[in-house]
Amino acid sequence: MTEYKESVEERYKKLQAEKWGKQVKSILGDKGIIETRFNNGDVHYEENKEGGKSWTVYKNLPKETLLNRFFKRYPNSEPPRKNVLLKR
Repeated sequence: MTEYKESVEERYKKLQAEKWGKQVKSILGDKGIIETRFNNGDVHYEENKEGGKSWTVYKNLPKETLLNRFFKRYPNSEPPRKNVLLKR
């Protein structure tokens, strides 16, 4: 069953990078607005008052950029191989 090992490893690392991207990078509170930044570049804003508004700005990074950020942060992880052929 080792024929799919590379494909499974690649998918696992992509899932790790996506999970890491959804984690909070920083939180900043200034002038009644709470700004939450995520590792994938998204920013969520929330007004800290009764009936305050809440909105999110999505960075929509390509998957390759997200993977590059992840592997830059965790250099011991091996980047997935490109052009892995799936055996059917």
